[in-house]
Amino acid sequence: MIRYATQLYLLLTFFSAIFLLTACVPITPTSSSNSTSGSMTASPNEVFYDQAFRKNIQSIRLFLPDGVLWSSAYPIDDPTPITLAFDVLELGNTAAANDFQVKIIHCNADWRKSNLSNIDFLYDYNEFRVTNEAFSYNTQVDFTQYRMPLPRVKLPGNYIIWVYEGRDESNVVFTKRLMVYDQIMGVGAEVKRSNGAAERMTSHQIEFFVDFSNVNVPNPLDDIYVVIRQNYRWFNAIKGLEPTFVRQERQQLEYQHFDLQNNFYAGNEYRFFDLRTLTTLGQNVGDIRRDQMPIEVFLLPDRSRSRDVYSQYEDLNGAYVVSNLDNRGDELNADYVRTHFFLEADQKVTGDVYVVGAFNNRTLTPENRMIYDPALKGYTTDLLLKQGFYNYHYYVSDDQPNNSYVFDGSYFEVDNEYDILVYTRPIGSRGDILAGYTQISSRLGGR
Repeated sequence: MIRYATQLYLLLTFFSAIFLLTACVPITPTSSSNSTSGSMTASPNEVFYDQAFRKNIQSIRLFLPDGVLWSSAYPIDDPTPITLAFDVLELGNTAAANDFQVKIIHCNADWRKSNLSNIDFLYDYNEFRVTNEAFSYNTQVDFTQYRMPLPRVKLPGNYIIWVYEGRDESNVVFTKRLMVYDQIMGVGAEVKRSNGAAERMTSHQIEFFVDFSNVNVPNPLDDIYVVIRQNYRWFNAIKGLEPTFVRQERQQLEYQHFDLQNNFYAGNEYRFFDLRTLTTLGQNVGDIRRDQMPIEVFLLPDRSRSRDVYSQYEDLNGAYVVSNLDNRGDELNADYVRTHFFLEADQKVTGDVYVVGAFNNRTLTPENRMIYDPALKGYTTDLLLKQGFYNYHYYVSDDQPNNSYVFDGSYFEVDNEYDILVYTRPIGSRGDILAGYTQISSRLGGR
């Protein structure tokens, strides 16, 4: 984690210097973030997502002492506490509430509630009140930031952080995913260029093995379930990949497919913009209207990069950093601004176009779907974002995966982060555990 924080710092320093002198698909979540409240219960059949149910809930993140836990995967034997943080904005007549409770839900590999009881995975009673609050200052949009350390869990696995208001668990305001892993299964992986002749210039191939020699797995073909993510996204994750070979003498499963099941379109380096200052135009910012409430920012028009020659530059793989260079301080004086995106397009393409980054949980929802304007000849949308430095890209949801990057292009040279999650269900258990995890980079070939 320290290395990632250091890399992030160096990248921001680099961009600041420029400014002062850039597959199986899970169900797409049905967002309710435009509603004033969410009313639901933790149903065993519900698939849980990173999801806000109120439009004034923003900047939901998990923190470690050295930075944000963007991958949401955390080793169970690490004593470092994880802190949940989120902002509640005062928008119009919507005042910031001050009575939030947290509940932890254990989920199986498919993100549905498991049959484990609270005592199976928690040391404490499963109700935690959020008591640490701080108020914004010198901002046009007032907000309250809430923070709380998350309780330690007994078991590795998928967890949903269920935040609700008052004593009514059905009055949920947001849900947040967290994966806690125990490295009882070894995972070795490598990113390669695709084996496909037509895909070699556009795609990455993930080859890996799973070592289950330290675990009693009666039927590894059925009892081990893997998920591969690209840049921590769930909507285009490869799930349930079957092994190509079982080495029983080594107790290993090998995943070396030649039919492109383990291939991802690589995409392009992320686009970026700098909102750390509102007194002058940051990188890729075209106009700032301070007389609006909230302040409005118009980014420079984006054009298609699909026919460009690949250009290498460092990005944050979709992440963002909250910061205010005008009034240096902490996050509490970083304002929220209405940010306008415009993507040039002579005509409407097949499928829906989304602007995607960590700022919207890397999901495809109505809130980040763009609308085509034939008069302007382009796609538009606006999002409420906190001051900072942002990565994003344009993704097209279409039946043909090769159309997904019609605006950003796809190049095998791109530096992406991939992670592999390995699940199993111990004998006699009523829930899946996350028994192995690794992260690899297409630039470095793995680590």
